Amino acid sequence: MIFIAHRGLYDEKIGENTISAFDNAFNNGYDGIELDVRKTKDNKIVVIHDSFISRVSDGFGLVKNMTYHNLLKYNFGKSYKERIPLLKEVINRYTNKIILIELKESILIEELDLNAKNNYYISSFNYDYIKDIPKSNNYKKGIINYVFNSNIDLNNIDFIMILDNLINDKIYNFYQKNGIEVIIYGVGKNININLNKNDIKKTKYII
Repeated sequence: MIFIAHRGLYDEKIGENTISAFDNAFNNGYDGIELDVRKTKDNKIVVIHDSFISRVSDGFGLVKNMTYHNLLKYNFGKSYKERIPLLKEVINRYTNKIILIELKESILIEELDLNAKNNYYISSFNYDYIKDIPKSNNYKKGIINYVFNSNIDLNNIDFIMILDNLINDKIYNFYQKNGIEVIIYGVGKNININLNKNDIKKTKYII
């Protein structure tokens, strides 16, 4: 199984979606990282899950209403001070890694400014955010939780992300036969996958 760290490998000492969390994941044997991106007021692509910064920093405000310069005033770390990372910083830091980028809002593929150093998966819960992104050999595009999106063109996605306790061989094989890669994600630390051993071995799992 290929393990991917959700928002990096963070804990009570390391903040989520920080450079430290991503370094920690790779230093502990993870094959990839998952991260979330949003745009600032001045159109910088920053790595953060929430629309507000208050839960993960010592500041307050909406990301979209703040410039990147404003955001640099706040601490997003825990044991020591860390600034909010730019997506560009993260992808330029690593080589030959799996990086899953979840769009929290509509962002053009050109704005992500992806390099050729890593394997990229562009995803969202909202199909509208990824449907107009062209297919490319430079990245894969996909949707999270198909059950919430009834208007998806399966020919327009490369992968689908499904919760571990919802996956089974029938669902897995359906997408595989349609040329769609299945990525599984879990909630909590327990792995709960009802798949045969051969499928489990090659599956990407976000934990």
